[in-house]
Amino acid sequence: RGEVPVANRVPVPRVSKLRLASGSSTNERFGDAIKEALREAQAGLPDDARPTFMTILLGSAYCHAPVGDLVDGVDETLLDREGQEVTARGVEDAIDVIARIFAQRGWNDVPVVGSTVGGFLTQEGEVEGQRGLTVTLGYLPGVKVVPFSVPDDVSDSWSQKDWAAKASLGDFGTDPHKPGRRESAVLVFADPSDPLRTKSVLSGLSFAYPDAKLVGGVAGVASPDHTARVFMFPSLDKAKDKSSCVGPTAVGLCLEGEIAVDSVVAQGARPIGPNFEVTEVAEGGRQIVKMKELASGSDSEGAPMMLFDMCGFMGLIDMADVQEALGFVAIGVAINPLEAEEGGDTDYIVRPIRDLEKDGPVLLAEPVRPGQIVRFHVRDAGNATAELESLYVRWQLERQTKGFDGMVPAGAFMFADESRGRRLF
Repeated sequence: RGEVPVANRVPVPRVSKLRLASGSSTNERFGDAIKEALREAQAGLPDDARPTFMTILLGSAYCHAPVGDLVDGVDETLLDREGQEVTARGVEDAIDVIARIFAQRGWNDVPVVGSTVGGFLTQEGEVEGQRGLTVTLGYLPGVKVVPFSVPDDVSDSWSQKDWAAKASLGDFGTDPHKPGRRESAVLVFADPSDPLRTKSVLSGLSFAYPDAKLVGGVAGVASPDHTARVFMFPSLDKAKDKSSCVGPTAVGLCLEGEIAVDSVVAQGARPIGPNFEVTEVAEGGRQIVKMKELASGSDSEGAPMMLFDMCGFMGLIDMADVQEALGFVAIGVAINPLEAEEGGDTDYIVRPIRDLEKDGPVLLAEPVRPGQIVRFHVRDAGNATAELESLYVRWQLERQTKGFDGMVPAGAFMFADESRGRRLF
């Protein structure tokens, strides 16, 4: 499906007029790293193409340089026009370096959004826990791009007017329908400090823009003593100062025009044990006090014994070992409760468990409600890979039946989330 025949029967590859091109670097010096990554990404765009936007996944180690670097003089070095050294000692400094490079290239109207991460992809493979970054340049002619930053008083009941006034979404989603295929999508980078607020961002965007597809990830860090950050640089022409570019809650890009956007999510966990109905909660839903097993109807106070029995079968007798093993357990909330109640296959939204103890409540990062169907999951890298491959095959089949003839992928975003890699599995 990637080729079309021509008169002389020689196949010619199809090329999308839209393009996403990425570049990466693990250079210890931030200024050199961003230039190397931009050079690689720009090589993937059409000749003389001016990018429409840039995203960046920034290794948090750049923004938390150890004291030894200051003593030894090993800085992430980029010289400005006056010959003064520019360093990346924080996200604000990183934005300043990017702004200077954009000014040199004349990219005065190119917005930038991104976040810190604990790991990212390069052409050679995955990188975790060290300095490095990945940038993606989007070349989307005919597509309107609106960068935005969400304030911390966000509400899931905001209207389009609220989003326009408080998060600078402007007239996104209000254009009259034009002939041809038009879709809208929102790329979101969220701060991990308040999951409930992130949920309000997603619910609010879904409420105000029901036709837009939402995709994104949560900022991460390379080390527990680092601070996760999200940032949005509107452009050289619009930026007030670099400190205002760091988002307190979430940042992102709204895309609207002649595009088609699909999303594929692999949870990275597989279900274990039976389905349970939540019957009693506390702390606003962040504690499951009681749950009932659907198959047998038996009630359980707090965490069901099956979890601790499972650890016993594994030979983990010491309680410290049990707690460590349970650290790889998450909880999934059934998307379709009726399917779960009938014992059929259903999808779950998997969320982390903050803590659980024998005969004690299950402490959650995000609230649940009585009546919801939940099932425990265990993190599994092999299952994540298999699920992603299965979803990709399903996506290919669906794409063939949706009438996308003549359209080819411009590229794909892969979001490195807060919990990932070795820390997750």
